[in-house]
Amino acid sequence: MNKQILVAMLVGIAVPAAASTFNREVPVRQYGKEAGMLLDLGKISLGTLNDVEEKKQYLSTVQLEKQRIQNYTLRMVYENAYQLYKQGDYQRAQELAQTILSIDPNFKQAQTLATQANHMGTYGTVSESQVLDSKFKEALALYDSGRLVEANDKLNEILTIQPGNSKALSWKRQIDRDIAKEYARRGDVAEKYGNYQAAVDAWYNALLMRKDDPALVAKISDAETKLRQQQLQDNMKQALELYNKGQYVEAYAVFERIKKIQPGDPRVQKYMSQLKNEIAGGYYNAGCQAYNAYRFDQAVSYWNNAKKWGADAPAMDKLIKKARNAKERYIRNQELRAKQAEIDAKNAQLAAQRAAQQAQQKAEEAQQKADEQDILETITVDNQVPGLSTTTVIPGALPGSTTTTTTTSTTTTTTNNGMPGVSEVVPGLSGGMNRVSAEASAASRAKYIEGLDAFNQDDFERARQAWIVARQLDPGNTDAELGLRKVEELMMIK
Repeated sequence: MNKQILVAMLVGIAVPAAASTFNREVPVRQYGKEAGMLLDLGKISLGTLNDVEEKKQYLSTVQLEKQRIQNYTLRMVYENAYQLYKQGDYQRAQELAQTILSIDPNFKQAQTLATQANHMGTYGTVSESQVLDSKFKEALALYDSGRLVEANDKLNEILTIQPGNSKALSWKRQIDRDIAKEYARRGDVAEKYGNYQAAVDAWYNALLMRKDDPALVAKISDAETKLRQQQLQDNMKQALELYNKGQYVEAYAVFERIKKIQPGDPRVQKYMSQLKNEIAGGYYNAGCQAYNAYRFDQAVSYWNNAKKWGADAPAMDKLIKKARNAKERYIRNQELRAKQAEIDAKNAQLAAQRAAQQAQQKAEEAQQKADEQDILETITVDNQVPGLSTTTVIPGALPGSTTTTTTTSTTTTTTNNGMPGVSEVVPGLSGGMNRVSAEASAASRAKYIEGLDAFNQDDFERARQAWIVARQLDPGNTDAELGLRKVEELMMIK
């Protein structure tokens, strides 16, 4: 689009300059026509086109129209540049020609004009005939060597500088006939070997130079008929092979090409109708499978394609709506399941922690029971304490009490100053003490002391509980037994 705007500006500049210089009328671009066409084409919407192929074809048409408008505009600019050259304004002619080449580098006449204008601006007008003579000699040398196209280009350069050069026109007509003859010969050879496309191309090139040759027109028409039949057979073979392989979409595309080559063929129309049903059915079934596999977006895509290929639109729309609703429900259920799974995981973790704690507690209790029930080696009391005299103090008596033991007596009398009036026979010294472990005896003694401390603080209940435990640990702990009786009597008095 920028190129068209640039060319329009150049035309606006070049035309007034040329008009002021020349007396004869100079072609002037009609503003608003081609530019308006460009603007209109830019505003056209492609939304109403049915498929991608139609859009591509439409855009190709738009591009061709833009190219035609550009060529038309550049031709007008070239005419202005040529008029400036003929007038002797070589610098401006060269500038316009260079501008044309910046837009279209393949504009051969602009190339020739730019080169010649540069030469003339450097060496003066006297050298133009010398330049033309040099180009003419080059054209003849190329013609003699059989390089007809290059010779023709040289003659075109001469005619670009001097359009009315009779000598160049005469030789150009001769070369055109020779080129046309060569193209016709190449077309005949291509037709002989069954290459109808190459034959048609060659004959069309010949026809550009021999426009009034009816024989050439007949050859082209016959070759195009054969070419269509050949293309039709090749495409039909390819389409049937794709159809047999189950590649229905590809086969349908080939049948569309066949339809363009030979419109209205009933066999082609039948195949295309059958293919549309097959493709629509395939997309429908694929959509059902995707739906059942919870791939709802894919199912929607398949059913939309089925609708494009001729499936019942209301039925497909109903299925598409169903798939979208199912997708929403599925997502909600997945979220709920994820939350429930998270809750279950937390509950399981808490349960595992509780189980571990309970197991640890049971293990500790079992270990404690094992420690309590562990029977160590016991010592038998036989009324003879090694290393003691016949009279000794029994450990464990209440503070301030004295216990006298006589080896020949079967009883021991204890008077507890802390508990006046209490006397007790200590069993075991005469008849054998109950056997307890050393650990149990020590634990019982500790509990006794704990109870004694509570008793001295007038905390009778705590003393009572401690002495009960001491008696349980060691039934032979007479101090605990005595203390327990005393504290119970005091508690009853209170």
